Amino acid sequence: MFFAFMRLFFLIFLFVSQDLFSQSKVNWVELNNTTQINNNGKKIIIDLYTDWCGWCKVMDRNTFTNPKVISLINDNFLPIKFNAEYQNTVSFNNNSFKYIKSGRKGINELAYHLTSGNLSYPMTIFLDENYKIITLLPGYHKPQFYKLVLTYIGENHWKKMSWDSFLKNNSK
Repeated sequence: MFFAFMRLFFLIFLFVSQDLFSQSKVNWVELNNTTQINNNGKKIIIDLYTDWCGWCKVMDRNTFTNPKVISLINDNFLPIKFNAEYQNTVSFNNNSFKYIKSGRKGINELAYHLTSGNLSYPMTIFLDENYKIITLLPGYHKPQFYKLVLTYIGENHWKKMSWDSFLKNNSK
């Protein structure tokens, strides 16, 4: 009886501890006019979004809640969320970027700068440890594909092989 109880207790502990120790969400830093960024030598991933973007919301709901995506982002990157239409001045990499009113809305110069004016939402921006752009990934992506991209960039495969070679080596 005692051993049966201990076995049950152990199984319950394992089940509960998995939830306690697993990463349950991406540790996003919301970039605004008071945010201080220190990447501590990590690559940076920026989720560039707008409040009106439906696919941005789908990406938040479907992709950024996937446990493996969460783990890959938190382990390999400093994750930053940035609203492309943020209306205050923001500092990033020792530069200041302001909001430019245009039409009904406007754009923060940082969004324009990071994308070289090729704005679309959602947009994932990957920067190396020195804030240099590795690549831009426009659009919504399902978790399975996104995990491949995060692995390719997060584990530095991009430094050693092309994307096509990586896909051939990792196709299942």
